[in-house]
Amino acid sequence: MGVCQVCGNAVTSRKVIDHVHPLKVSPNEKLDSNNLMTLCYRCHAIKTRIEESLKSQPNGNNKLKHISREWWVRIIKEKIK
Repeated sequence: MGVCQVCGNAVTSRKVIDHVHPLKVSPNEKLDSNNLMTLCYRCHAIKTRIEESLKSQPNGNNKLKHISREWWVRIIKEKIK
């Protein structure tokens, strides 16, 4: 059993190991443990929607490459409320 690193809910079924910096913009961090976090499906879906929105902005891939784990946690928590 894992715990979502954003909402703290226990993840008893399949969990998602997510890349803080998406593989498409930072492939060299693929197996870097500092670039991985466990998310529940709800938090992962929120993060994915935000990533897609950011990616479509000017210089979006560069923005995604530099967003911190802490920023993701804060922004996803705001969307959950």
